[in-house]
Amino acid sequence: MTCTDLHTSMTSVQPKPEYPGKLLQAASIAKPFQESIQSEIKIRKDKNLPVPKLVGILAKPNPPSMAYAEWTANACQAVGINFEIWKTWDDSVDVTESQRDDSQSLQNFDLEADVEDLILAANRDKSVDGIMVYYPIFGGRQDTYLQQIVDPRKDVEGLHFFYCWNMYHNVRWIKPSQLGSAPGTSNEADLRGLDSNVLDEDNVPPGFCKSILPCTPLAVVKSLEAVGVYDTKLPYGDRLYGKTITVVNRSEVVGRPLAALLANDGARVFSVDIDSIVEFNKRRDGDSVSTVVSGYKKSREVIEAHEQNSSARLRSSHVVRASPFQDSESCIRSSDVVIGGVPAASFKIPTDWIKQDAICINFSSEKNFEPNVRSRASAYLPAIGKVTVSMLQRNLLRLVEYKEMAQQSS
Repeated sequence: MTCTDLHTSMTSVQPKPEYPGKLLQAASIAKPFQESIQSEIKIRKDKNLPVPKLVGILAKPNPPSMAYAEWTANACQAVGINFEIWKTWDDSVDVTESQRDDSQSLQNFDLEADVEDLILAANRDKSVDGIMVYYPIFGGRQDTYLQQIVDPRKDVEGLHFFYCWNMYHNVRWIKPSQLGSAPGTSNEADLRGLDSNVLDEDNVPPGFCKSILPCTPLAVVKSLEAVGVYDTKLPYGDRLYGKTITVVNRSEVVGRPLAALLANDGARVFSVDIDSIVEFNKRRDGDSVSTVVSGYKKSREVIEAHEQNSSARLRSSHVVRASPFQDSESCIRSSDVVIGGVPAASFKIPTDWIKQDAICINFSSEKNFEPNVRSRASAYLPAIGKVTVSMLQRNLLRLVEYKEMAQQSS
């Protein structure tokens, strides 16, 4: 290379543009949770209590799942949690790169039965405190079925129906002895006589404990808390009041639970999916319920059930309605927070749709925002994986604590 070539090469390199918006790091948000988990593990060791054991069930030898499993193992080692990976295949047999994603080869494994066997074995194993499964495996109903056979007393991902029902109904406290009981039969009534001012994050009612929440939606909530989106001056459960949020994803694992969590905390949430846009809002006390819908009158049984469930505080704590906006652009332009979770490299939210000084969070494996998003957003979090793992580990410690509480009370 000549001096002229070198000069041309050097002068052609353009510096990266500086944007006013803050680039957030998941590691910084996760750090206080990791330190707390590490401290709790140390206390358990000092008291000669068993160190929690987490099992990750890996169905397929495909690179993304294997990389995530290795990452989980490293994260658990860092805080002192025992972690094991249970696989459906024998590592001593070499699997070629082409075979890793060969659906026909995977079918020959009788994969669903193999994964189910591993889940049931982990359910029975008394040395296992927590179970996580690396989804997606099949997608759709098959994965949903597998989520429901994980013992709720070991479900660190919070995907079991017991926890989903609690989340959608804003049941934030449970009794350890009732883990896995049928929806609507636990003692929510025990909470009704308590002053609502004591029902907050730091004041758990006597005999109760916090319910387990899905770890990725919870990671988004904790990220929003970290950047000050939650207004701590407002009552607990209403700290997103006045905020408008768009979530671009309505999967049953992340998008829909996330919209419900945000609405339960008082936000107006637009849930954008491939075929529709709906709006989530918190159900307020005294909200009237129409007995006539689309020309049809509701049955007496439905009206009576509604009255009974309302008095028992068993109705869903949010309402889902058709959005007044029919396009995602209008939703995003009106939002104080925009959250992307579309697993497609081609999908990008145009920066000029972003409201000035909005907060943007990406939980997809692909970047849903354009590189210049911080030219309008006041803060941008490009990934939340480390926060998600911290929430998973925190769920594990809580389940261990709940198991010990249940044993002491029996």
